[in-house]
Amino acid sequence: MKPSSVVVHVPHASTVIPEAERSVFKIDLADELLKMTDHYCDELFCGDSPSVVFPVSRLVCDPERFRDDARESMSSVGMGAVYTRTHDGTILRTFDAAARERILKTWYDPHHAALTAAVQSALDGTGRCLIVDGHSFPPQPLPYEPDRNPDRPDFCIGTDPYHTPDRLTETAIRFLQSCGYTVSVNSPFVGTLVPMCFYQKDARVSSIMIEINRRLYMTADGRRNGDFLQIRAVLQKLLNTLSFAV
Repeated sequence: MKPSSVVVHVPHASTVIPEAERSVFKIDLADELLKMTDHYCDELFCGDSPSVVFPVSRLVCDPERFRDDARESMSSVGMGAVYTRTHDGTILRTFDAAARERILKTWYDPHHAALTAAVQSALDGTGRCLIVDGHSFPPQPLPYEPDRNPDRPDFCIGTDPYHTPDRLTETAIRFLQSCGYTVSVNSPFVGTLVPMCFYQKDARVSSIMIEINRRLYMTADGRRNGDFLQIRAVLQKLLNTLSFAV
């Protein structure tokens, strides 16, 4: 099989809460899972390219955050790598430093090791790597979100000054607009993930975050809508187009 330069990363699609992690939560998790999960993003984004999908819910651990809360802006609202607060600021769970470290070693570290290995494999096979960081977002801002603008686009493109070449951003915008969608850059969400061993060190690693408005593919109660397969086809064509832009 021909090596791929593209690695798809999907960190927030799972709703799995392992039994060993359940006892510390202070609330019924059904509504929080509905609101905070990037539902079906594994199905939407994953195709022929290698993919790394986080196996448990972000409510257990969020691999998209910096491991160190001192570097993570979302830790100020209780949503660092290990959440303590819900989308509306309610207490989600409490734990001590030892419990936090156990969670990180169990879930965060193995996921980042797998992502790093996938990126290195792409570099070894093709000399370059494009990480496509696949997410979704709710049609209206949730209380924890810094961007309060209710006029949300169909797609948000997240970029990094070092790892997202302008041509990559421009290609994504042109493609999505040609399909009739509205697009914004770094609004309502900002940035894109790169493993720390490459972060701001290796320009062969490019990264772009693709965030899709959930109204395009699912219902408010979490079911796929009639446009789901069309949206998946669009995203697969987008990934193929982006692979030629780096």
